[in-house]
Formats: sequence, C-alpha cells, structure tokens
Amino acid sequence: MPRHDPDQKTKQNILEAAMRLFAEKGLENVNVEDVVKEVGVTRGAFYHYFKSREELIGSVMYKSFEEDNPYLLADKQEGLNALEKLRFAAKLSLRDHMNISDSMRAQMEKLANNPVVFKNEMIFQINVMAPYMEKLLKEGNKDGSMNVVFPKQASQTIAWLTASWLTPYAFEVSYEEYVDKVLFFEQLSASLGVPVMDEEMKEIYFTIGRHEFYKK
Repeated sequence: MPRHDPDQKTKQNILEAAMRLFAEKGLENVNVEDVVKEVGVTRGAFYHYFKSREELIGSVMYKSFEEDNPYLLADKQEGLNALEKLRFAAKLSLRDHMNISDSMRAQMEKLANNPVVFKNEMIFQINVMAPYMEKLLKEGNKDGSMNVVFPKQASQTIAWLTASWLTPYAFEVSYEEYVDKVLFFEQLSASLGVPVMDEEMKEIYFTIGRHEFYKK
C-alpha cells in the first residue's frame, strides 16, 4: 500500500519520476495521479512536498538545470575573464538546444505555448538563471571585461529575452526577421555593458534560426 514517507528521498523519487514521465509522455499528458502511481506514494505525500502540479514543473526545471549547470562548468574553466565565462555558458546552452532530437524539439515548441510552462520558465529565469549571470556581470565590472551600471536588471533582461523572445519555440517568425532580432539583441546587450554576442555565438543563433521551426 502507498504510504506517506516525509523524508527527502521521497521528494527526490517524485522529481525523478516526474522527469521520466514528462520525457516519455510529454508534460501535458502527465498529471499528479500518474506521478504518485509511478512512485508508489499517496497524493498526501505528493502535496507534502509540492503545493501543485505547477510547482512540480518548476522544481523539475530547476533539477534539470542543476544537473548540468553551464555557469558552474564555465566557472571551472581556467584563464577566462567574466565575459568569456558568460559566453562559454551561453554557447554551451545553445549547443545543447542544437543537439536535441526532432521529437524533443516538437515537444518544446508545444510546451512553449503552454501558459503554465511559460510562467514557470519566466520565474525560473528571474530566480535561478539571472542570479548566476548577475554574479558574472559584477565579476566583469571588477576584472574590466564588462561595464554594467545595473547588473541585476541587466541580467534579468538578458535572461528573459534569451529564454523567450530569442528562442525558436515561443515565437515563429521569418528567418530574415529572426536575423534582425539577433542583431538587435547584440546591440542591446552591448548597450547594457554586456557585449556577450561574438561572431561564433551569432552563427549558432543563425543556425538555430534556419531550423524548420522558422518560416523560410
């Protein structure tokens, strides 16, 4: 019989089961009952750790990020200044998007239009991603690689734009318009004191823009 087990192992099991089910069936096709059945716990045990399905989604996003955190990997690179670390982390994330399967791309496009997922993604960008970026921006002010007057606000703006406006999943535009968006982002980020976009990164974005999700 399922039982309430209020230890951290149960929370970990719930997260792992949710990640597995989301990957297999798609987020929209998995509910709380599916997760508790997979783990073998009661709904009460689930709600001991997560107030709602939406909170579970946010926790899964955080866990997925922390398992392969590009900012921690960038910090381990020797001899890089703060701007180079920021570029390293950004390119690592972009290349991960380039290497996902077509079925996963289709799922991500579908999820991008889910209001719950979109809201969780924006909260995640502000509460998780932006602080990592802010740390590098402040470091860049010290080592001279960047000159950012408002590190917190700049990091939040860049995190939001790259997670939504500049992705191939939330907005479908022509390739020509997408190129303009990339070039605009290059100018905008530089004006904020964060010249993160170099030629290699632009080419990665252009490659993503040529994908079938964009109208040619």
